[in-house]
Amino acid sequence: MPGSIAPDTFERARRFFVDGNAAFAAGRLAEAEACFRTSLKALPGRPSTVANLALTLQRLGHDRDALALLDETLAAQPGEAALWSLRGGVLDALDQPAEALASHERALGLDPQRAQDHFHAGTLLLRLGRPQAALEALEFACADAAAPAAAHHRRGQALLALERRDEALAAWDRALALDPAFADAWADRGTLMHERGQDAEAVRCFAQARAHGADMALMDYQIAGLAAAGREGATSAAPPMPASAPRSYVQNLFDRYAADFDEHLVGQLGYRAPEELAGGLARLGRTHFRHALDLGCGTGLCAAPLGAFVTRLDGVDLSAGMLERARALGRYDRLEQADVVEHLAATPWRHDLVVAADLFIYVGRLEGVFVGVRRVLEPGGLFCFSVEHLDDAAGDCALLPSLRYAHSAAYVRRLAQAHGLGVAALQERPLRRDERTPVRGLYAWLSAP
Repeated sequence: MPGSIAPDTFERARRFFVDGNAAFAAGRLAEAEACFRTSLKALPGRPSTVANLALTLQRLGHDRDALALLDETLAAQPGEAALWSLRGGVLDALDQPAEALASHERALGLDPQRAQDHFHAGTLLLRLGRPQAALEALEFACADAAAPAAAHHRRGQALLALERRDEALAAWDRALALDPAFADAWADRGTLMHERGQDAEAVRCFAQARAHGADMALMDYQIAGLAAAGREGATSAAPPMPASAPRSYVQNLFDRYAADFDEHLVGQLGYRAPEELAGGLARLGRTHFRHALDLGCGTGLCAAPLGAFVTRLDGVDLSAGMLERARALGRYDRLEQADVVEHLAATPWRHDLVVAADLFIYVGRLEGVFVGVRRVLEPGGLFCFSVEHLDDAAGDCALLPSLRYAHSAAYVRRLAQAHGLGVAALQERPLRRDERTPVRGLYAWLSAP
């Protein structure tokens, strides 16, 4: 006990600190907060009490209050590594990864042996697209004999990002040896098994992930896609075809893909759906539209070819990363992050042109889209889109091994008729290349009466 503190003051602070810990452990968070604050009034700035109060505030959902508390304390006591570490966790929760990383690095500057901060730094470096630096941090974290399964799992993700697949697999196996119920490790292992053509093993991994709490819809989608490949052993656990790709799958996929999307899709795969759809408008003699809506606008690849046809152009997409790239173009009058079906059902705007370039490869059943489009499409308006082409004999739509949906011309015609749309044009042309082979595409231009 510091000599400058009266014994009764220290005892009061200690008692409320202990009571706060008990309340926190019992889930009585408001009581815990009150106890820790009372303790800090007796002994201001005590690091252990500040840490516990910050954790309590976080658990209550008051992340910014926790950050303010930590900032105030660290301004006076910058040598507290544990508080810098906790500050990094709060900033991570506030989705500020660069600032969170800086806090963990401050903690490591004070105590380089803090394995947990190496782990958190490695995780943040992965999010920031720096896999080599992430691996170095995670190697340190995993060198600790007590390293948790999560550290080995993250190390595997860093290795995969560096295309060191065999080592990634070994890291995930180590994670699963430590924690056989680690759903994310099972899911990542399943994806890698699928890449290797070991679909039966991939299905087993996804089923394990599902059993241990992974996103059920996402795992069923993965298993259904593997069953579509038709390889021996891959179909026994297949669920019915999902009506659409899970929202989380699409959002995460394109958030990660955003930075390289245009160069990969256009430069490497020869993607031309936006140009084909715009060309079809010209062939139909429709050269001006008052207010167009780009469904699943992505990075804005439709903006340039549609620019000569439209006065106002709005876009909607699930991916924040994609919308950020589209916004930088300066060609959209309004952009919204939303599910397209939900947007079509709720928007107050009406449009004389609705475009969806390669969106429906992740939608599957299109009835909900057509209901929404019919709601927002003005009389005389056009709805044009592309799909991967499925033979009529194969049904309405199918989930392909690529985890993309294909749709038949018969299905498109039937949907158009059911929703009062005329088929102005329906043409089969390639969408892009896949391993140097053209992907069959179907382009549709449908008109409202």
